[in-house]
Amino acid sequence: MKVRFRKEEIYDIIIATIILSFAFTLAFFGLKVSPFSFLIYFLISLVAVLTGFVGHEMLHKFTAFRYDYYAEFRRWNIGLVIALITSFFGIVFAAPGATNIYGYVDRDTNGKIAASGPVYNLVLGIFFIILAYIISGIGSQIAQFIGMINIWLSFFNLWPIPPLDGSKVLRWNFPIYLVLIMISGYLTIKYVFML
Repeated sequence: MKVRFRKEEIYDIIIATIILSFAFTLAFFGLKVSPFSFLIYFLISLVAVLTGFVGHEMLHKFTAFRYDYYAEFRRWNIGLVIALITSFFGIVFAAPGATNIYGYVDRDTNGKIAASGPVYNLVLGIFFIILAYIISGIGSQIAQFIGMINIWLSFFNLWPIPPLDGSKVLRWNFPIYLVLIMISGYLTIKYVFML
């Protein structure tokens, strides 16, 4: 099945991306910076959200289409408001919407589609963390930030709470779920919370 996008879906992705980028900027950099610095931080957050959030949702979509299911992202306005509110407390409860899959999906296929997003974030997060160690200066800091966002998105989405991906992965394959939640949890503690 050929991957298709409706105008409404593209609009929802754009709105969610902008709001999430703003929320991550607030959470990590705050408002006590100059407008120019805030804009720079917003642009860095935008790159992180494009690679992390948009990439995550597109992996769900492409994986669903690979299994011959129609899927599209729909934003969740309440989730976007929650993301903004929590960002003032230094953390982003990132639930901007979801990629909905249409038609009956069996447990195994649903689990594989659900796992594709967090796995993507985990791989990308590890890549950027390694890159941060290889390069230096501001590039290293940007790479680490993008890595942190991706690791956080992987871990957050793996929580075993419906409708998050973790609940579907857990129902599909417990050993795979355990490996993913342990790796993303460890990396979240080490690189996001810096403990």
